[in-house]
Amino acid sequence: MKQKNQKDIQRFSPTYSSGLTTEQVNSRKLDGLVNKLKNKNSKSYFNIIYSNTCTFFNLIWAIIIFAYIYVGSYDNLLFSVVIIANTLIAIIQECKAKRTVDKLSLITSPSISAIRNGEEVSLKASHLVLDDIIILSTGNQIPTDCVLMNGSVEVNESLLTGESNAIRKKEGDVLLGGSFIVSGSCYARVDKIGEESYIQSIAQEAKKFKNPSSNLFRDLNKIIKYIGIAIIPVAVILYISNGYAVNWDFKETVVKTCGALTGMVPAGMFLLVTVALAVGVIKLSTKKTLVQDIYSIEMLARTDVLCLDKTGTITDGTMTVTNVNYLKEIPDFNNIMSSYLNTQQSNNATECALIEHFGKTLHFHTLQKLDFSSDRKYSATTFENHGTFVLGAPEFVCKNLSTEIKNKILELNNNSKRVLLFAHIPEENINLESETLNTQTEPVALIEIEDHIREDAIETIKWFKENGVAIKIISGDSPETVSSIAKRVGVENSDKCISLEGKSLQEVASMADSFTIFGRVSPEQKHRIIKTLKNKGHVVAMTGDGVNDTLALKEADCSIAMADGSDVARGISKLVLMDSKFSSLPSVVKEGRQVINNIQNSSTLFLMKTFFTFMFALFVILIQTIYPFESVSLILLELFVIGIPSFILALEPNEKKITGEFITTVIKKAIPSALFIFFNVALVMILYKFAYITETECTTLAVLALTTTGLLNLIRICFPLTKLRLLTLIASLSLILLATFIMPDFFKLTAFTETVWLIFGIMMLYSIPVNF
Repeated sequence: MKQKNQKDIQRFSPTYSSGLTTEQVNSRKLDGLVNKLKNKNSKSYFNIIYSNTCTFFNLIWAIIIFAYIYVGSYDNLLFSVVIIANTLIAIIQECKAKRTVDKLSLITSPSISAIRNGEEVSLKASHLVLDDIIILSTGNQIPTDCVLMNGSVEVNESLLTGESNAIRKKEGDVLLGGSFIVSGSCYARVDKIGEESYIQSIAQEAKKFKNPSSNLFRDLNKIIKYIGIAIIPVAVILYISNGYAVNWDFKETVVKTCGALTGMVPAGMFLLVTVALAVGVIKLSTKKTLVQDIYSIEMLARTDVLCLDKTGTITDGTMTVTNVNYLKEIPDFNNIMSSYLNTQQSNNATECALIEHFGKTLHFHTLQKLDFSSDRKYSATTFENHGTFVLGAPEFVCKNLSTEIKNKILELNNNSKRVLLFAHIPEENINLESETLNTQTEPVALIEIEDHIREDAIETIKWFKENGVAIKIISGDSPETVSSIAKRVGVENSDKCISLEGKSLQEVASMADSFTIFGRVSPEQKHRIIKTLKNKGHVVAMTGDGVNDTLALKEADCSIAMADGSDVARGISKLVLMDSKFSSLPSVVKEGRQVINNIQNSSTLFLMKTFFTFMFALFVILIQTIYPFESVSLILLELFVIGIPSFILALEPNEKKITGEFITTVIKKAIPSALFIFFNVALVMILYKFAYITETECTTLAVLALTTTGLLNLIRICFPLTKLRLLTLIASLSLILLATFIMPDFFKLTAFTETVWLIFGIMMLYSIPVNF
């Protein structure tokens, strides 16, 4: 159903307690006024087919295929079967990965609480209709533009404006879609949907493409660029050179030139990368990990610094009140605490622990309240005839703590206890948002809370330490508490801790590489730590589950969220741990290392052929002779030495730490291999140039030299041998011999003379020891 213009339709005015009726909802659906959202993390099937079909290299293949058909050289079209198969495999694998991601995305897709027919129901954001009444609370991302009807909240609009400061919203104010609730709760009416919302109206400007943080992605694009620049002029010059060599026999000139072009394009390498990453996504899905950015597999595998939030990673997010230290006698303390908790709307682990201990019953009349926020680090409520009460981090609640209280807090922190200060201000007419509020408070009680450490935390931390990944813990809690917990789970250098309270961003940047534990961290400081570590050359991964982690998660090379974290943390993270287990991370890193290490090893074979072809093409131009290879002549090398072995080797287990840049590592390995092939084939061409061998002997020897030397390179790459590598080599050699003996004429192996065998034997006598 086509959506009606929202300006021309009748608006409903439901109360926040009743919401829309079923009849009104159905009317909205008939008018197409449903908040349908595009999945920004998933390519459409059309885009997958288009991106894998309409490529620069496929354009070259299409030209080559047309040229072969035009001159009637149909036997050389065999390579097109491989190209079509490559494209189809890439499309099928990416579609399979898309289905996997989409299924997992449905599981993590945030649900919105709405009021319909006077009852609270849970809906997907895409099922909301215009004028729906929704309930929003701390941690929720606002699904579309709304008008606040009841309650008050603080909103962070950093995803829209870049400004991370919390903005207070009251009844009648607009809540912009894409922002998220920092504190408080409210009822809101859906005011705009779909393309009419603010975030969609600025989408074209805001959605500027940003390349993934990936060496692999960057280097693959460089390879495409450089080959694309080189291939056209080389092809033109080679065409002219071949034309002169064969007296401008049009068919022969086209066939030989196209034979060189097929060798210059490392088509299988791009298929290998696509398939390996897609298979990695699918395998990780079986380990309950949602990959929202396929290249994030590489960045996690390359990570050398992992930044963790204490809650949800080292600890499981549950807490228990273990003791209350009374500092001042107040009548009805338990009733005051119970009433206080009743006025606060947060559902975080701290409040759940407090409610379990003190209850949540309102005994006094509430005059005003201030919800907790991660920036402020305290909340406050004023009761009639009882004054104002403040609860939060001690140093934020009260600026004038005595030395005795500070020492007590430090002692508790060193024993892994989290401490909250409950304080009192006798006055009722007070501005709760005043910056001087914490100078007026009088301490009433210290509440001890204990985090529950995850059972798998110790083993997981140990694995990262043994694999060269430094751990840094960034938390809003006191550094002493976090340091004590970190020490218990084996974090290295856990004694290097510091509080960032009151520290400027410049000071934070100077400390980022020197400390392991950071306490009392604001969202901006957390972001600066990640950015500074990246600027110092580290590959930084970060786990987060709260709205206060948003800026830092966006900055990290690889952002990781727990499935039970906030909507916004899951939405912007590149990986989501579906089982919310910190212990899942090592298996993700292992998978990433296997994919990237094997891609690097196998890509060497593809670029070996590309570099050889470019060098050899220039060589035959220089010595003014015919290019000896047709496309069919390369099949033995491309299929049995490079294609099949590289895909088998890409599946080999490999947990070694990734070292070096992708393109540098591959080129360093590929160029010596290419030179080795070049030397042998160039020697054949020199013998032909000076008439020591005939043209048919030259073609046979060139194919033998190319294929055999390539096989020797494959053998060298496979050392040290494993069962899989040995089987790969046996399969490669067997297929080459089988194809050669069954169809020698097809592969242009037509002149096995004594001269050919003699030269080939001498070539192998020096090639084997030189190669090894």
